[in-house]
Amino acid sequence: MKKMVLSIVTLGVIFMGGVVYFIKDGGNTDKQIGSANVARQTHTVSYSDRPKYTNIKDLGKASDCIFVGTVEGVAGTRNLARNPNDPAEEDPNIYVEGVDYNVKVIEVLKGKADSHVLVTEQKQTKLGKDEPMVVDEHYIGLTSGQTYIFFVKKSNLTGRYYSVGDPFFFALENNQVVLKTKEKDLLEIYKPEEVKAFKAKVKEAVGE
Repeated sequence: MKKMVLSIVTLGVIFMGGVVYFIKDGGNTDKQIGSANVARQTHTVSYSDRPKYTNIKDLGKASDCIFVGTVEGVAGTRNLARNPNDPAEEDPNIYVEGVDYNVKVIEVLKGKADSHVLVTEQKQTKLGKDEPMVVDEHYIGLTSGQTYIFFVKKSNLTGRYYSVGDPFFFALENNQVVLKTKEKDLLEIYKPEEVKAFKAKVKEAVGE
C-alpha cells in the first residue's frame, strides 16, 4: 500500500470516495472516519489508497448501487473536504476537488437510482492554503457521451454517487466492457468482456 506522509497543523479528518486520512500522534495511528475532533498541534498525516477489489463478487457487495449510465456532461466542481465541526460546510483550509458529472441512468444492476444522477470523481487535492495542488493518482475523468457501468456508494449528505474504490467504472466500447483504471494489476484481472455476459456476471454476484 502506497502512503504519502505530510506534517500539517490543525487538520481535520476526511473520508470520501474510498479515501481515508489517518491522523498519527505520539506513535499511535487510529482510523478516524467522520470525527469531529480537530487537533491543535502538529500531526503526521498518512494518505491511504482507496479499497481495491479483485473480483466481481466483492466489488458488487461493497457497492450501494451498480448502474449503466451515459455521461451527459460536467455539472461542476466542488470541495469534498468537510468542516469537522459542521459536515454540511466545506473545510476552510483543505481543498479536495470533486468533479460532478451528469449521468443518464440506462439500467440498474443493483440497488436503486433515479433516471438522472450526479456521479462524483475526486480529481485533485490541496492540503493547506499555501500547499500545491496535487492531482489524485487514481483520477481518469469521464467522457461526455460515453456509456459506463458504475460501481458506487451514495452520499447520505448530498445524494451524489461516488467511487466504491477500484474498480470504479467500466466503459462500454464496441459491445465490450473495458475497465478504466491506472491499476495495472486490475487490468490483468478484469479483461475486456462482452457486455451481456458481464452484466449477467454482475447480477449473479449481487443476487439480483
